[in-house]
Amino acid sequence: MELEQSIRSPCKGRRMSPVAAAFSYDELDALLRGAGGPDGVIGMSAIDGLIAALVAAPSFAPPQEWLPLIFGGKMPVAEEGSVEARAVQTIFNRYNEVSTILSEHPGDYRPIFMVDHDGSLFVRHWAVGFMLGIGLRRDHWTKIIFLTRHRALMEPILLHYDVGRDFLFDMPETEKARKRANAAAGIPAAVTAIRSVCNPHRAAEARETAKPATRRRNRTK
Repeated sequence: MELEQSIRSPCKGRRMSPVAAAFSYDELDALLRGAGGPDGVIGMSAIDGLIAALVAAPSFAPPQEWLPLIFGGKMPVAEEGSVEARAVQTIFNRYNEVSTILSEHPGDYRPIFMVDHDGSLFVRHWAVGFMLGIGLRRDHWTKIIFLTRHRALMEPILLHYDVGRDFLFDMPETEKARKRANAAAGIPAAVTAIRSVCNPHRAAEARETAKPATRRRNRTK
């Protein structure tokens, strides 16, 4: 399996500024998945799903919480010039890329899916990564997405996540199978819509976090 080739420049007429020390997405995918075959989920597609969830989430999660999900449960030792440092820089590049696209050009957002040998999309890795991101702030996602009418936005993602299909308890199995065939095409719009719903909550959280710092500055004047 390979990464979908259409991801190279998702922004119209422009490219993100590359960082010389970083790997390409294909290089990082090969490095992380190695000879693990198509069932290994810790590759660039899974990372991209994780990043999409982090950027769209109703609550911010700092890197020290989610980088260990990628690096075997540990924070990478990112010494300058090391493989780990280059890998982390590549991941941060994609995080910033997705954040910028969803903020400024949401219609240009394109996930990084795997492509099977017959040319068909393989989305499960990406969906697993997205659900890992949800798990970091499960209570927020439950309150703002899953227990509201906005749960419907998750449908194209849940259809590609084995356990996630159980969340679609009100959908017959035959309908799940039918919808799954074309669900991948709906994921970009789903991510942008989820971010639109969650962003006001995230902004409110940021304002609350900033209040103590503001009060401390006022007391020192």
